[in-house]
Amino acid sequence: MEGVFQKTPNVALFLATNEKAGRDKFQGVLRYMRLHTPWNIHLVENGVGAQQLVNLNAWGVTGAIVARMPEALRFVSRARIPTVVMDSPALYTDRLANTSFVTSDSEGVGRAAAEAFLGKGFGHFAYVPDVYDWDWSALRGQGFAMRLAAEGLPCAHYRCPNDRARKDWALDQKHLARWLHDLPKPVAILAAHDARARQILETCHGNGLNVPGEVALLGVDNDEMICENTTPTLSSVQPDFEAGGYEAARLLEELMRGNTRRDRNICYGVKQVVLRESSRFAHAVDRRYLRGLEFIRLNAGTAITVTDVARHMGVSRRLSEMLFRRHVGHSILDEIQDVRLSRLKTFLCETTLPIGTITWQCGYQSENHVKRVFKQKTGLTMSQYRKRRSPSTSGT
Repeated sequence: MEGVFQKTPNVALFLATNEKAGRDKFQGVLRYMRLHTPWNIHLVENGVGAQQLVNLNAWGVTGAIVARMPEALRFVSRARIPTVVMDSPALYTDRLANTSFVTSDSEGVGRAAAEAFLGKGFGHFAYVPDVYDWDWSALRGQGFAMRLAAEGLPCAHYRCPNDRARKDWALDQKHLARWLHDLPKPVAILAAHDARARQILETCHGNGLNVPGEVALLGVDNDEMICENTTPTLSSVQPDFEAGGYEAARLLEELMRGNTRRDRNICYGVKQVVLRESSRFAHAVDRRYLRGLEFIRLNAGTAITVTDVARHMGVSRRLSEMLFRRHVGHSILDEIQDVRLSRLKTFLCETTLPIGTITWQCGYQSENHVKRVFKQKTGLTMSQYRKRRSPSTSGT
């Protein structure tokens, strides 16, 4: 009977789950399976030592989803099975016949990034693509530039100089550093993805360019492992990869059941733009203030004082306080306490260390004092906060 499965489908998933995009797509596929039809799946990743599925037909494969793994083509093309490809259609169209695509709106990603920057006072913009000429990377830059052009604003594009630089970050970084230095400031930069944005951030730090003062920065993917662990934290556009994975699974099931026989092309959009510190400012920021801010971020876990911060800034205590109040609206001591409190919350949520140990590691000298401050700021004791935010109880 057409449209009816006689047995559980065997589906091969070729997903690069070392990337957040791949993990989110996998979550979308799993969500579809939970809500609709159970599948037997074999996940083929591109990690070191990953087990391959060389002969799909020998496994009894029913269908396949392929995302950012062109090397899977030689397996899938031989099997002649219903296949859905996620993203980068240019890599597959000529090499894999009778294929349906679920594709990120890469131009829409660029437009969303431009919208995040527009209206904040920037007059200069730039785009840094991936080192390889992926179609999605080019389209993100195209969407970014076109949205800016609609407002009469130009956009500079970085070009990796040669094949050697594509393979050698040290060579690429030298060229990137010169390019960043020559850009008019302040400049708002979109990077093709978060890892590329982190490279830009590293290059700025190493060449005396302040982020976000002179260079405001936005990545793509919202990979929290990257974005939350840079200084400053990294803003990012988050495509709706999970929705894309769900749609890919839905489309593959239609193909496997024979409910649709024509190739399909589905597009999924942007989930959100997550704004963090790297794109927070829309104007040039005093370098002395940024030196103080970085000093606090690096040393908040020690017994630093306002005098220590002012000394590192190279100004008097009075001027240092004026600079902080001008840029963030509060005192240096308030900034130190905010950073310590944020770190304290992270320790409470992500570790099981005793509270006394945590307070010392976050730079507090008195456990009783920090308990009092924490209750004033949050309305909870530290034990209550830890219990409410613990992963083991957050879903209950």
